[in-house]
Amino acid sequence: EDGWHTYWVNPGDSGTKAHVKWSGVEGLIESDIQWPVPQKLPMGPLMNFGYEKRVVLLQDLTLPQNLPEGPITLQAHLDILVCHEICVPETHKASFVINGDQAPSAAAIEAARMTLPLELGWATLMREEKGDLVVMIETDAPGAFAKTKTIELYPEEWGLLSNPESVRVEKNENTLILRQKRGERDLSDAPVSKIVVAYEDASGARKGIRLSALADTAGKQIKGETQKEIGFFGAVLLAILGGIVLNLMPCVFPILSIKALSLVNLKDKENAKARLYGLAYTAGIMISFALIAGVLIALKSSGAQVGWGFQLQHPVIILFLAYLFFTLALNLAGFFEISFGFANAGQNLTQRGGLSGSFFTGALATLVATPCTAPFMGVAMGYALTQPAYISLAVFLALGFGLALPYLLLSFIPAVRHILPKPGAWMETFRQFLSFPMFAAAAWLLWVLAQQINQMGQFAALLGMLAIAFSIWLWKKKPNNGLGRVIFIVASVSSMAFMVSTFFGIKEMPAGPQTQETQGETGENWEAFEPARLSTYLEGYDPVFVNMTAAWCITCKVNEKVALSIPSTERLFKDNDVRYLKGDWTNQNPDITNYLEQYGRSGVPIYVYYGPRDKKSGTRPEPVVLPQILTPGLVEKTIKQP
Repeated sequence: EDGWHTYWVNPGDSGTKAHVKWSGVEGLIESDIQWPVPQKLPMGPLMNFGYEKRVVLLQDLTLPQNLPEGPITLQAHLDILVCHEICVPETHKASFVINGDQAPSAAAIEAARMTLPLELGWATLMREEKGDLVVMIETDAPGAFAKTKTIELYPEEWGLLSNPESVRVEKNENTLILRQKRGERDLSDAPVSKIVVAYEDASGARKGIRLSALADTAGKQIKGETQKEIGFFGAVLLAILGGIVLNLMPCVFPILSIKALSLVNLKDKENAKARLYGLAYTAGIMISFALIAGVLIALKSSGAQVGWGFQLQHPVIILFLAYLFFTLALNLAGFFEISFGFANAGQNLTQRGGLSGSFFTGALATLVATPCTAPFMGVAMGYALTQPAYISLAVFLALGFGLALPYLLLSFIPAVRHILPKPGAWMETFRQFLSFPMFAAAAWLLWVLAQQINQMGQFAALLGMLAIAFSIWLWKKKPNNGLGRVIFIVASVSSMAFMVSTFFGIKEMPAGPQTQETQGETGENWEAFEPARLSTYLEGYDPVFVNMTAAWCITCKVNEKVALSIPSTERLFKDNDVRYLKGDWTNQNPDITNYLEQYGRSGVPIYVYYGPRDKKSGTRPEPVVLPQILTPGLVEKTIKQP
């Protein structure tokens, strides 16, 4: 009714938020309420936060894996407080039926989503300064608030602000600073608080953004400090080093090895030819990195929540890479021969098509390197994606140059080539041996795909590999004329058509939540990462260890096997009451993307340790970001540090 209102998650100076409790099926998991952008509700000298007229609150429900058959009624028990000149607590019951005839309300849900604040990962710090709460936001978007008409600040934690006071706004090129008189609550009580910045855009539409604000009691700079300290040249150096290390990754190493062996057959008098092939290989890598960087920068500029490895969150690309690795492995094993530049250990390098072969091998090296994150890369990539496009592109090209550098040195320095063994029969044996890492990589990619699609999609992918092998076998046996040739053509086209059709089919075969490695699930010694869960634990006293991983991240999986999922580390966490949270970025997850950006990273892995809160002072030490390569000793040293 007109004049009546109800309340936001932080009701302000009085009131209480809505509470909803669900029942009807065992094992039902309900998320926190998703609150629309609030408005100010003055009540005499008080200021409340909430909603008038009509408001829709969204909530996600996760059903248990084994549901009973037939219709099931889910019931909601609602407690809300509605106020005008008086306040009336109301209790309501509502229900809806799943597996029944009740129609969905997709349009209503989508309309409600439009009223939610936009979740962004902009680095945000809040501190107390001369009786004010000062909130500093790095927008990562020059002039983001240049045309806004009004700005209001809403912390989700109570007591941080004097609510009736108005906010004072300072807009800079990349920074928004908000100042409002402090409330009575100590900042140490809310080390991490979600805040909503509400505003009217140039058209007068009311909008909002939701950010994670870190309480700064030591007067530090905001997130970009670590990134800015390394500077442009530091980021370029780290990117080059990271690119060099990428050559040792299991997907890239076989390709680099074959390219290196291709130089064995070249004599010293062919140095000019070797240099040309080295430059062509480098050009293939640099252009490919420029294309990937361009797409990534464009997506980031449009507001997409993406980072390094974003393409691997799409099943179609994972399937393409699996087929590619499988085909390359068949070639290396000698199942068939193709004149593709990197094959045949140097023969093609001396042929006319070798230059283009080297170029496309460089492109291939870039493609197969994308699932990997090497040491030094994390900080460099995080820096790149917070800078203008031309700086971002330069850092990405430095990463590509590092990837190309070992082969480039072999091409330009004959003395380095002389270190390689002399040509011989061993080269063919070694080439066949290199097929096994490629087969292993194809198998691993199928496992990654299994995290993203259902079982029918997995079966179709396996049949697609069978179709590739069958097509190659047919091609090797092809007759020269007659009915046999017609049958061969029909069989070959049908087989390859089936393989191509799998790319379209898997789009319609998403995996259910129960098949995700960590989303919504909990292991024996870890819990699934959720921002609300992290905030709850940080408000307590126990230490917290956060591991952001993905099924397609090789470094992540090695670290877990070597340093995290081992009995000694599990005992270490248990003995020290460490809350272990694991976030799965295999598929797109804005919450994880936001978390990565808070620490200046654009990809996984990242490991962050929050030490225990001191029971006397009530403060926590600064979070510790661990290196991207873990050892059990390093984890133990971090946990046990004073």
